[in-house]
Amino acid sequence: MVGAVSSENPLDELTVKQRDVLDLLIEHKTSKEISRLLGISPHTVDQRIMLARAKLGVASRNEIAQAYRRLKGIYEQSVYQESPVANLPARVDELRREDEEAGFQLVTTLGITPGGQPKPDVYFHVLPEIFDGPYGTLMRLGYIAAITIFLILIILGGLAMFAQVSTMFQR
Repeated sequence: MVGAVSSENPLDELTVKQRDVLDLLIEHKTSKEISRLLGISPHTVDQRIMLARAKLGVASRNEIAQAYRRLKGIYEQSVYQESPVANLPARVDELRREDEEAGFQLVTTLGITPGGQPKPDVYFHVLPEIFDGPYGTLMRLGYIAAITIFLILIILGGLAMFAQVSTMFQR
């Protein structure tokens, strides 16, 4: 321990200027960055940190940052707000009841019943309908062949242009 703290709340012993410096220090700013932001010299920043270390009774820059965070209660504050997702099932049921009272019928596009069970007779289309049916496989193979021919033509065209450009530069 470098110094002893006499006040009940050690934050009361820090000056406003020391608190300004420590606020930036806990944001992982360097002395140079803090000095630019506050318009003071880096030496003054280091001096304020040193005096605050003595007042809080810690030995290093990292310890002063940890002690200041703890004293400000930053770690004790909840980072998360109350999530609306936590109440989502109750909210969905409430909206469903409101819709049923208004005369709307629940229609799901995912093939799931309102109870959450999948409908057994629903077929999920992954591909466009042109690729389904009795000639679906033939259509898929035809598209693959067309894309392959298109890519081969692009490659051959690029090679032909390369050959023309290389003969122009050889002359």
